[in-house]
Amino acid sequence: MSFLYEERTSSSPYVDVVWQTRDVSDGTYLASADACWDMIFTVGPDGSRRALLCGPASRPVEVPYVAGNLNVGVRFAPGAFFTHVPARTLCDRTVLLPMPDAGHFELAGAGWPFPGYGDVDDLADAFGRHGLLRLDEVVGAALDGGAPHLSARTVERHFTHATGLSPGHVRQITRARAAVARLQQGRAIADVAHDLGYADQSHLTRDLKRLTGYTPGQSQGRSEPV
Repeated sequence: MSFLYEERTSSSPYVDVVWQTRDVSDGTYLASADACWDMIFTVGPDGSRRALLCGPASRPVEVPYVAGNLNVGVRFAPGAFFTHVPARTLCDRTVLLPMPDAGHFELAGAGWPFPGYGDVDDLADAFGRHGLLRLDEVVGAALDGGAPHLSARTVERHFTHATGLSPGHVRQITRARAAVARLQQGRAIADVAHDLGYADQSHLTRDLKRLTGYTPGQSQGRSEPV
């Protein structure tokens, strides 16, 4: 891994995790599918800045990194979505946002302050207050095994609206990411497959390769964040 990584939790209901990296060399990182909206803010060694809005990822994505860059990112919570654009139009896409000056970027026709690692959650809350970011609690509840009073068709509409993906696809991604987390903790491949409901180790291998780009064995030795 050629970048230094740290992450933290957030008090914002819209945010799953906030992370920061400092790139120590040039390279490419393979980011796993996450089925969530993301934003990334980069400051280059020359002081240049850029802001990216990333739609939900349904497959692994190659992310280049450049020595000297400082990156701050936010992965939004399951069910959190931006209201100014349909989710399906940004699935597996990343948009470079305009920056009228070094301290601000534009999103949905408005200017927003360029955040740092310590205050990017405040930006998410500001999006929420202005109606630009919303949280569909049905999505989170369904992923946790809830929402029993809703029909499958209704749940599917909520997932499609928030993520652009079907409930089944999002559950596969969520399970694959959980599997990688357990493998990185040193759990045996067979135990992970059994505990997370995979039919067998071959099923686990196929899903992880398709959704994360790595096999279970490779995931065990992978030091990079998922």
